[in-house]
Amino acid sequence: MKKRTTKRNSILFFLPLIIFGFFIVSCQEDEKDMVKPKSLTDIIYASNDFTILQEIVAAGKMQDALRTENLTLFAPNDIAFKKSGISTASAITSQPIDSIISFVNYHVLSQRYEYKNIPTGNIKAVNGRTIKVMKADSVYFLNKAEVSLKNVKADNGILHVVDRVLTDK
Repeated sequence: MKKRTTKRNSILFFLPLIIFGFFIVSCQEDEKDMVKPKSLTDIIYASNDFTILQEIVAAGKMQDALRTENLTLFAPNDIAFKKSGISTASAITSQPIDSIISFVNYHVLSQRYEYKNIPTGNIKAVNGRTIKVMKADSVYFLNKAEVSLKNVKADNGILHVVDRVLTDK
């Protein structure tokens, strides 16, 4: 009888330890199972609304540049490009790479601005050129472009969709 009690006590002692150990091992996150944060580049490339911008970013080799920290991107979608008279990416991608990079960087600020905090007046884009920001009621205009979708958050910044390509003309 004593032998059976010892065996039973051993099972009752070790069984919870084995079950606990199993849960500890099975709950460890594998890197491939983790959801990775999305960068501005990831957001652009995940949407079918930015096919022209995707081509321009790729032609300028700007994917990594849009993964740096604390950026604001004013992203024209395909409708905005067409509204601005640009029906295909080749109008931009046929330019020298420095021009492509400057084009993309004219749509980027080196600080993260939520929609309500976009500064008015003249602000400098990453390419060094000035964007004129005006606010009428609660709507922001950048040069002649209106922000049509605001505060798309990324792990490295924020994206605002604009209804036109930013130009200083």
